[in-house]
Amino acid sequence: MEKERTRGVTQESKQFMQTVKRAQNGDKESMEEILNLFEDDIEHLSRFIKLPREEVIQALKIELITIIYEKL
Repeated sequence: MEKERTRGVTQESKQFMQTVKRAQNGDKESMEEILNLFEDDIEHLSRFIKLPREEVIQALKIELITIIYEKL
C-alpha cells in the first residue's frame, strides 16, 4: 500500500515537472494548466489580502508565473 502511494506521488511529481518544463519553454497550454491547478489556492489566499480581489488574484498569478520562469 505504501509503495503504491509513493509511486503515485512520484508519478504526479514527474508529470508536474514535465508540465513546468513545457511552460518554461513557452507552452501556453502548460502554463494555463499550472494556473488552473493553483486556482483554488489563489482564490483562497485572495480573501486575506486587503486589496480588490481581482488585483490580488492577478498579482498572485503573476508571482506564480515568475516563480515558474525564474526559480524552478
